[in-house]
Amino acid sequence: MSVEELYNSGQISVRSFNVCKDNKLVNLTLILEHFLYYNTFDDLRNCGRKSNAQLTDLCLKYLNNQNNDTVVAEKAEKYPISNFTRTQREIVNSFIEINATNLSNRGRNAIMMYLNSDLKIKNIGDKILNNYKFDFNELKNIGIKTAAELRYFIDLIIDFVEKISEVKHEHDLILFKNKFFIEKTFSVTTIPFQILEKRSIFLLVDYIISNNFMFDKNVKTNTIFKKTFNIYINKQEATLSNVAAELNISKERVRQIRTNCMDDLLISLQFIKNIDDDLYQKYGIDINQDFIRIDEDINENINSISATCFSREFTSLIIYSYLSHKFDLIGNKEDILLPKQFNARKRHNWSNFYLISKSLNSEFDFNELADDIFNRLNTDRIEETYSFNFKSYLMNFFKSKNIIEDFSLVSKISKIAEKILNIEFSLIIDLEDNIVFKRNTIKQVHEYAIEVLEKIGIPSKINEIFEQIVSDYPEVTKSPQALRGNLQRTPEIIYFGRSSTYGLKKWELEKEGIKGGTIKHLIYNYLKDSNKPIHVYEIYK
Repeated sequence: MSVEELYNSGQISVRSFNVCKDNKLVNLTLILEHFLYYNTFDDLRNCGRKSNAQLTDLCLKYLNNQNNDTVVAEKAEKYPISNFTRTQREIVNSFIEINATNLSNRGRNAIMMYLNSDLKIKNIGDKILNNYKFDFNELKNIGIKTAAELRYFIDLIIDFVEKISEVKHEHDLILFKNKFFIEKTFSVTTIPFQILEKRSIFLLVDYIISNNFMFDKNVKTNTIFKKTFNIYINKQEATLSNVAAELNISKERVRQIRTNCMDDLLISLQFIKNIDDDLYQKYGIDINQDFIRIDEDINENINSISATCFSREFTSLIIYSYLSHKFDLIGNKEDILLPKQFNARKRHNWSNFYLISKSLNSEFDFNELADDIFNRLNTDRIEETYSFNFKSYLMNFFKSKNIIEDFSLVSKISKIAEKILNIEFSLIIDLEDNIVFKRNTIKQVHEYAIEVLEKIGIPSKINEIFEQIVSDYPEVTKSPQALRGNLQRTPEIIYFGRSSTYGLKKWELEKEGIKGGTIKHLIYNYLKDSNKPIHVYEIYK
């Protein structure tokens, strides 16, 4: 039926007739096709609200006739979403999720309300793409501007669905997906096929960094990032002053840009979440465990396979970005990725990144544990080595005190905490499950002498003590005379007259026949307990 016949039969007005003619909708078939594709006519030139309503009613009238089933079937075939593979659905769903973030609050709220908060392609297909009755103007709380925004959003989805429909092979789908997300994230028009073919998150990140795409193609920002961050093996990070001189900007401006890079880095790396890389098959990294640490051997293996040269620290950050849905990152980024020009006070300065499962990290505060250990080792003076039960100590850092009843969880966290403390602080848990804090003060000369006397077990001459100290601890004391001065000022050590013989004060109580001091001192202690003078012969006996 021609548009003239529609007009002559009174089914459309002259204004609607002119709109159709001007936009080359010369018959009912073309009018219906336009409606099935766009669900509206207000995108047509010179089409007002009344003409749109009239043409929409016309289409609904014919679509609801006896040929309804045929028309719906034809429409369903136009967007064969039900026939999509799992990979195709995942790719389209990711596309929708990314583009939905660009919608205005009003547009997003309207479409989310209509779709019952389900932005999956199946739901959009059922309720919008393959629903010939759908009309954007029926969405609540939107005006012309928001309706146009949502129409553009749906057109993007339609265009993407058509592209995905043409890609049949699973391998090609994954390459298409990787290419799309990289180009979308960094506004890059071309990604070399060789890079995509490898399907390596490390190679892709290396390509992005090398071509200055990481931070919006801003040359200064990318230069500062590459020169001041710990990205590559055996590369000395440049100072702020050197970079400032090279870029002809102030040192403070370089620092500000570097800070912004640190804040935006994890956001820029989010694109690798959408890349399919098998960490276990390729690199032997088991992502099903609760704790991951990238050591030098693993990093060397990754670089060898990926043809990259990332530092162990930056490799850890890439892996975290890839697995951030499952793991939390433990370790301060500034400590690990920036040159250590100074150490932060009152907290631990991290040397490594650790990936810990979200379930465990939600129960235990690993950062607070590290800070407490740091303060014990660096703020407190440890005069004597001490220890206490490790698991009892860890109870101070559980976020829920009721968790102690879950022995399995406590055991898992205990093992991870022990590894971190050993790597970060060189602390060990002994065979009795005690954490040992060794003294951090300098050992005095008299302490070496006490140790030697404990070893000998009897009062000994100064020369004997000196020789044993020199044998066990060379260069602690210079001579017997220097040692003598130290011993005579130490209350834990006693001496016997002028015989240059020394022993331990505690032996006076523990052993028989031992009493320290000069002869005069001994006689004084003997006489003070008597009520009368005593003959020298009696004192001698």
